[in-house]
Amino acid sequence: MFGFGEKRPSLKALWLDKPDALARIERSRVSDEFKTAARELSTDGFTILRGVVDGDLCAKVIDDYYRYARENADYVAQNLDEMGREKRLVNFHLWSEAELAVVANAKVMRLLDYLFDEKACVYTTLTFKYGTQQPLHRDTPHFATWPESRFFGVWTALEDVSAEAGPLMYVKGGQRFVMEHHRDIMRRVQRDRPDLGPQDQLTLALDLYNGQVIQDSPSAGEVVTAPIKRGDVAIWHPQLPHGGSPAVDQMRSRWSVVAHCAPEAVQLYMMDTFFHHDGPEPPPRRYGFLRKAHGRRIADSGATAYM
Repeated sequence: MFGFGEKRPSLKALWLDKPDALARIERSRVSDEFKTAARELSTDGFTILRGVVDGDLCAKVIDDYYRYARENADYVAQNLDEMGREKRLVNFHLWSEAELAVVANAKVMRLLDYLFDEKACVYTTLTFKYGTQQPLHRDTPHFATWPESRFFGVWTALEDVSAEAGPLMYVKGGQRFVMEHHRDIMRRVQRDRPDLGPQDQLTLALDLYNGQVIQDSPSAGEVVTAPIKRGDVAIWHPQLPHGGSPAVDQMRSRWSVVAHCAPEAVQLYMMDTFFHHDGPEPPPRRYGFLRKAHGRRIADSGATAYM
C-alpha cells in the first residue's frame, strides 16, 4: 500500500455507470449471483444478497453490543434520543470482533472487488438498534470520493426486519437522478448569504442539497421498501436516494450494521470537502489504515462512539 508521501495510482470511475455496463456484466467471468447483483446495481441502484452472514454471528454482534452497553453504561445513558433509545454507534467493528467479521465477509468483499475492479477495504461502520426513519437522502456529502461514486453502502440485517420497525426504502433507479451540482449550491449560498459564517453556510448548503433529494428524487423512480431478513446483505449505489421508512412501532428494534466500503487506493471525504473541493484531482489523503483483518485493510476512521 502506498504511503502518504507517495504518488497515487490512477483512480478509476465506477464502471457500473458506463453505457456498456450491462454488456460488460454478461462478459464477466463471475458467478450468476454476482452478475445479478451487478445488473441490479446498474439498473436499480440496489441489490440484496440473501443469507450471506451466519445467523449465529449476527446474534454475537448483538450480544457484543449489550456487553459494550454494560461496560459503558454512563456513556450510553448520555446518548439516548427523546424516546430513550440509543443513537447509532459508529465504528463498533473496532470494538466487536464479531461485527468486524460481518463487515469483512469474504463473499461480500469479493463482490465489491468485482464492482470496483480494485481490492475493497472497510472505511467505517454504523450500528443501529432501531430504524433511522431518515428521509430520502444521498450518502455522497458524507462519503465523497474523487472520482465520484467510489464507495458502496453495505447493510447487513442482524435480525429479520419487521414492517413495523421502519424497513429500508429507496428510489428504484434513483442513482441516475440529476440535481443541481453541489458546488453550485455552495456558490449560491455564499453569494446569497454572505452574512453567515463558513460553518453556517456549509450547513445551509447541506440542507438545500438534502431538500432537493427529498423533493425531487421520487420523480426518478418508484419508492420501494426492501424485505430483508437476518443475514441478508443489501448493497446500494453511492448516488442512490434511500432512507428509513416510518416505524409503526417506535420501540421495535431493527438491529443492523452498515459498512461504507471503498477501494484501498480511494479516500473518502466529509461534507466540507464535498462542497468546497474543486477539480478532478483528489484532495490530500486524510487517513491511513489500522491493520488487516480477514484479508482486508481496516481504515483508521475514528473511535467507537455514538452519533
